[in-house]
Amino acid sequence: MKHMEFKKATNYISDVLQKPSMYDGEIPVWIRPPTGELCLDLVQETLEPSVGRVWWGNASTLRLENITLDAPDSEDMVISSLSEDQYHQLCSEDPTAKSLYFQVSTEHPIGPGIFRPDSQYGTCVRITEPLQILPKEELHWDDYTRGAPGELLPNSWIRYDFPRMFALKLELNLWFPSYEIQKAWLAQANCIFAELEETAHVEDYASIDEVRFILQIANKDHIPEGYLFVCPPQDFCTDTEPHANLYQWPACPAYWSLDPSGADRLSTKDAKSLGFPAIHIETRMSGCSWDRSFYEGLRRFHEGKGFDPDSQEVARQLGYLLFEVLGDQASFSAREVNDRPWPRLCKQDDPVLCRSLGHYL
Repeated sequence: MKHMEFKKATNYISDVLQKPSMYDGEIPVWIRPPTGELCLDLVQETLEPSVGRVWWGNASTLRLENITLDAPDSEDMVISSLSEDQYHQLCSEDPTAKSLYFQVSTEHPIGPGIFRPDSQYGTCVRITEPLQILPKEELHWDDYTRGAPGELLPNSWIRYDFPRMFALKLELNLWFPSYEIQKAWLAQANCIFAELEETAHVEDYASIDEVRFILQIANKDHIPEGYLFVCPPQDFCTDTEPHANLYQWPACPAYWSLDPSGADRLSTKDAKSLGFPAIHIETRMSGCSWDRSFYEGLRRFHEGKGFDPDSQEVARQLGYLLFEVLGDQASFSAREVNDRPWPRLCKQDDPVLCRSLGHYL
């Protein structure tokens, strides 16, 4: 069955059953190797010995033929049936990979790579050096404003006229090749753990492949006449090297002015005294984490393929990105966001939290 046909079939059945999409991992899907029949487990998930799990990704559905999972040599059979890249691909997808979403301090540079969040203390640490990888799209603001659009100025700043426009919301979304990053991490995770001498908290490590910068007007009522100026997306780059991907809010991402040219900037204090609302900014990042037992499975798979799991042998052979442990691992404020199906923007109902994360300009 072609991948697109498979996707249409699963989405159709999800609609009929009024259940979440199977691509969210909610409905187990199986293929019986002897017949090639597609099967759905509509009750409690069970796994018959002669049934192979269906996995889907960017390419096509993979089937493990003639594998009896309760056989004493089933592990060796699975290892021999999959290439290293196929295994890393499967492990990058639901339900093996757990999706994570975080609000993080606007004062700290972030980018794709490996992070260790600590929900107990509300902090996060970047573990690896910046990856030499570009986002999928050129940097640009996504404008979700309901009202008059902004005007792009010759200096690449954007001007918004108030109070003619309202409900300003801008997002700078940086999506990096997720499978490329996740597969590289899976090939090197045990190597990084060995270098860090990490054994107790491996399930806390997260592979980050998306960064979002969000700018909103915190209060849109009774805004006086004036202008809001928003910086160009390129100001978020922290390095002149084109592939050194750390990004951060610039010192002045936006400001109020009474002057249409923007030459005379209002200070935060003066803008507030004149009745202009606070400018609310937010930084988010998202990615995946894996359970402790999974990393042990990775180790056994790599050993079964003849590699040293505490080295970068697999990553080098497959031409993956190589991770390098960061020397100075400073922590910064972070908070996991658990809204589903997709995390909502900051509700701004907790001023103390907003101040701790640097949400107000």
